[in-house]
Amino acid sequence: MTCKSKALSALIIAAVSLAHADSMAADSRESHPDIDTSYGTLTVRDGTKLQTIVTKPAAATRRLPAILFVQWLSCDTIAISDNPRDGWSAMLKNVVRRSNALVWRTEKRGVGQSEGSCATMDYDTELADHREALEQLRSRDDVDSNRIVIFGGSIGGTYAPLLAADERVAGVMIWGAGATTWAERMMKFERNALELGGAPASQLAREMTLRLQFLERYLVRGETPAQIMKADPDVGAVWSRIVGTSADGQYGRPFAFHQQAQKADWAGAWSKVNAPVLALYGEYDWFESHDATTLITRIVNAKSPGRGTFAEIPRMNHHFAQFPSATAAFAEKEGQVNPEPAVSVMLAWLAKIFSRAS
Repeated sequence: MTCKSKALSALIIAAVSLAHADSMAADSRESHPDIDTSYGTLTVRDGTKLQTIVTKPAAATRRLPAILFVQWLSCDTIAISDNPRDGWSAMLKNVVRRSNALVWRTEKRGVGQSEGSCATMDYDTELADHREALEQLRSRDDVDSNRIVIFGGSIGGTYAPLLAADERVAGVMIWGAGATTWAERMMKFERNALELGGAPASQLAREMTLRLQFLERYLVRGETPAQIMKADPDVGAVWSRIVGTSADGQYGRPFAFHQQAQKADWAGAWSKVNAPVLALYGEYDWFESHDATTLITRIVNAKSPGRGTFAEIPRMNHHFAQFPSATAAFAEKEGQVNPEPAVSVMLAWLAKIFSRAS
C-alpha cells in the first residue's frame, strides 16, 4: 500500500468513526424533555441478551405509532448524548423528540450493555436480532401495531426491506442505502474513493479491474483474502488498497458479514414490501449512489404506483453534514452538521403515514 492509499484509508475510517463519536462517548442515561426513556433487555433465540432503548412521549395515554430504528454497519452505540455534535446522533435526537412516536433502538451484540461480540457477528445473525426486536415491538401494550414504521440507516437500510417483506407494517424509511447487490455497492464505493481521492486517471481502469476481480472472488465465491492472495498475488494485493480492510475483516466486521450481505436479495425484498416507502439520499453521499437509492422506489412503484417516494437532500453527506462540494464532503472539510433538511422530510412523511394508518 502506498503512503497515499494508507492516508486515504485512514481518512475514511476516521470519518466513519467520527460520525458516531458523541454516541460512543455517551455512557449515561438519555434525557429528553417530555419523553420517557426506558432501558430493557431483548433475549434472542440463542439466549443472548441485547440492550434496548425505548423512548416515547411522556403524556401519551393511548397506543402510540412506533419506529423501529435499524442502525449502521459499525459497532458504535445507538445511545444519544446530551449535546450531540455528530450528524447521526443529532438526527436521532430530533426523531425521538419530534416524531410523537415510540422509538425502539437495539444495541448490537457486544455494544452498550448487550452481550456477545459485534466484531465477530455476521449479517444473518444481526438480521435475525432485528427481526426479533420487531416482533417484541409489535407485541407491546403501548404500541399501535398498525402504525409501525421501520427506519433503516446506512446498512440498516438493507435490513429494512428484509424485515418488512410480506409483513404488516405502516411504512419503511431508509437513509444512505440502495437496492443493488453488496458487490455493486462496494465497486461504486471503491470507484468513488479513487476518483474523489485524486487517483490519476491513467490508473483507474487497471485498478478497478483488479478490484472487480478481487470482489468477485471475495464476495461472490466466498474466498478469504488470504486464499485469493495465494491463488493470484496480483489480485490478492488489492486487499491492502481497499478501504477499511484488516487481517480478519473489513469495516470492523468479519468476512462472513460481507459475504452474507452479498447473498441477500434486497431488490427482491423491496418487491415484497406492501407499505409506503421513503428513500432518502444525500447529494454528496459517496458511501452510496443515487441510482442504487432510486432503484428502491422504482421497484416499489412498479408494484404499486405512487407508493414509493425518493428525496435527495442537497449538499448532504452520509453522516448528515452539509458541504460546499463533493470533494469537500469526501475530505470531510468545510462541512457543517445539519440534519434538519433531512429530518424535516422524514417527519413530514412519518406524520402522513401515521395519520393514514390510524
